[in-house]
Amino acid sequence: MSNKILVSCLIFIIAVLGCSKTPTGQAVASEANIYEDAPAIEQQAGNQTIEEITEENQTEEQEIQIKTGEEYYDELVNDESPKENINIEEFKFNPESIVSTQNNISLSIDNIKHEIKSEYWGKIIEITATILNNGNRTFKPKLLVLLYDEKDFKEEWLKPKAEIQFDIEQLNAGEHTTRQAIVSISFDDLYLTKNFKLVLVDAADPANKPLVVAETNFEPLK
Repeated sequence: MSNKILVSCLIFIIAVLGCSKTPTGQAVASEANIYEDAPAIEQQAGNQTIEEITEENQTEEQEIQIKTGEEYYDELVNDESPKENINIEEFKFNPESIVSTQNNISLSIDNIKHEIKSEYWGKIIEITATILNNGNRTFKPKLLVLLYDEKDFKEEWLKPKAEIQFDIEQLNAGEHTTRQAIVSISFDDLYLTKNFKLVLVDAADPANKPLVVAETNFEPLK
């Protein structure tokens, strides 16, 4: 009985010793070294420290972002897509014109041409005028021409000598128009100064209520 126990013990000891041996052809796994990457960084950077490498990488990344922004800006500036050409230049009257403004509507006398027919009489043959509508209403422009001197009766002062029509249906807010009209307005007493007036009205208004009045003195012999 004791012999059997001894044999069993020997077999157990042999089995334990056999399991503790490393199998042939197998490599023993080495323990991971957490400091293994540090020497690699030092070797790659030469004499640079880890802080210098980090700062250099951040600088390179910032340069790339700036360059990308510049390229995007160039694309916006150099965009050649067609754009609507809008003329927003403000209209200005001729400095030599006589301009009158009322309720943001302006009327200018740009030029008056006349002829002397004899020592007794003459006539106005051409009138140039400009209207600028900076108001908030739309109207169809028409001009009434008044001409008189001190010898004329007062009832003649308000009597139109001519009417000037415009070749437009209406003058909208923000628009302007110029009319060079051929007229024939006779006058006498060449030595007397004439009072010349242009009265702007709405052609659709039967009462001819004045919108703006522009006036100047007119001396036939000068």
